[in-house]
Amino acid sequence: MVTINTTDDLLHALAENPSWKEAVRHEILTEELMNLPARFDRFVATSEAFMEEQRQVNAEQQQTNASTANFIAEQRQVNAEQKEFNASTANFIVEQRQVNAEQKEFNAQVARRGERLQNDIGILRGDFARRNAANEAADIAENMGFRLLHTLTRSDLQAMYEAGDTAGLSRSALQSFRRADLVIAAAGGDGATHYIAVEISYTADERDTGRALRNAGFLTRFTGRPAHAAVASTRSDNRIQHLIDDGQIHWHQLEDRDHPVE
Repeated sequence: MVTINTTDDLLHALAENPSWKEAVRHEILTEELMNLPARFDRFVATSEAFMEEQRQVNAEQQQTNASTANFIAEQRQVNAEQKEFNASTANFIVEQRQVNAEQKEFNAQVARRGERLQNDIGILRGDFARRNAANEAADIAENMGFRLLHTLTRSDLQAMYEAGDTAGLSRSALQSFRRADLVIAAAGGDGATHYIAVEISYTADERDTGRALRNAGFLTRFTGRPAHAAVASTRSDNRIQHLIDDGQIHWHQLEDRDHPVE
């Protein structure tokens, strides 16, 4: 039989008898405290599992962060290249606008030169047409059924309207009449004097026929003699064909060989 007199005797007895020690533990500790080691073991196991999962998450996050950092670096590079491209594009647009402006000015200069050239050619054609038509005054009169007497100068025409009825006529109309391209005095079959007002151009148009008809009217007004309207040209505008067909205007065609080569 074990005799226990001191604390040391009790501890020695409990050490030699584990069942006693367990019985004492149950008597002294509450059930929660008794279960604490098992619960602690489970906690440790759970914590270790969580920490392992967290390590995995952290590794994945680090990988994600690295990928994100690479993406950001690449995006910065792309942005820098895009910025440079945009700057180059802006410079190109500015340069292109300058080129377009210069091209527009060049085209305008070409157009103006072309227009002046056309005007010069038109003037040359008109001059040649007038010279050749004047040389063909006899042919014009003959083709209209008359015989050439002479052609009238500007001085002749001025003297004509100064001696005639000019009531209601403007100075500009009289000056235009005096500058008629060609006025022919011709004899009819009965010997009577007729006048022919001729307008000359490379292509006869409504302006030419209008002036010829007006001048013919003035000739009759100023002299009391019959007058006729004619145009002399290489070509005629289709819009005056009805006047030619109706006999209001005689068209004397000049040949192309009588005009300068373009």
